[in-house]
Amino acid sequence: MVLTLLSLECAIFCDGKEMETHAVQQEDPSTLTAYIASEAGKQFKIVVKNNLNATDFELLLKLYVDGQHVKTRDLRAGKGGEMVGVRTGELTVRPFKFQEAVFVDPDLEDAPVVPDMGIIELRAFRSHTVGYRPAKHSYSVNLHRGYVSERSKKAGWHHVSTADEIPTYKPNQRCPVRRCLDPPGVQYASIKVFYRPRELLRAQGIIPMHDIGTQEHGGLEAKSKKRLRRDELSNPPKKHHASAIKMEAHTAGARALQIRELQAKLDVLMAEQGSSSAKPEPRSPSPICVGRAAGEVIDLTLED
Repeated sequence: MVLTLLSLECAIFCDGKEMETHAVQQEDPSTLTAYIASEAGKQFKIVVKNNLNATDFELLLKLYVDGQHVKTRDLRAGKGGEMVGVRTGELTVRPFKFQEAVFVDPDLEDAPVVPDMGIIELRAFRSHTVGYRPAKHSYSVNLHRGYVSERSKKAGWHHVSTADEIPTYKPNQRCPVRRCLDPPGVQYASIKVFYRPRELLRAQGIIPMHDIGTQEHGGLEAKSKKRLRRDELSNPPKKHHASAIKMEAHTAGARALQIRELQAKLDVLMAEQGSSSAKPEPRSPSPICVGRAAGEVIDLTLED
């Protein structure tokens, strides 16, 4: 579904198909929000268009992924374009893809808290081109590597990463000099797309429970994965850094050793108890001597 706000149009494509949007809502005159179901390992691209027919103004688009500014581009009236990924060179680009995040216990590892994880945002500003200058391209943008604090889990367990490099077109050698029409810091339009695992969207009531989505077709194997993911939703798995995993493994090994030692002691005690019950200890002779009266009833009551 195409998201439209003022003169800005936006759609996200995955596997060559336009992704379905859910819970589309206009928060205010300049902000539109929507949800999509992400799937780890899938590449995606963002298709945009300035649907003005006149040449009143151009749009300066800034793309933010998980709160990080990753791309800027111009969009003339009536024109469109694609945002495929992050450039790594003059003729190469790394496409965007959804990836499972690795959550780190903040008490064990120093990892960033990403408050905007799970958000793809387009910010549009109105401008006029007043001239051109030689372009200076930078290829140093790096997305989050995936190691984030567990405090970032409110957005689910996906983040945006990049796939392997692919060839792309040569960038423009000239860069426009713009005159902004909007006040500094005030955007003309903002489209925020919240991406979440489909299971989480179901649990939050954003999509119907019977909505299975295209990624869950595939017979018995897909149904098994579906049941597994529902279990993970009730008990989200904790992902740790290598050192945390090593610490857990060491603790588990020590506990297992203690259990084996206690079990050995218990076996010894059980064996001792069994032998004592099988062979009762011999009783010592009674200190009372009855002499010739053996076998007779004797009154031991003292008389005054």
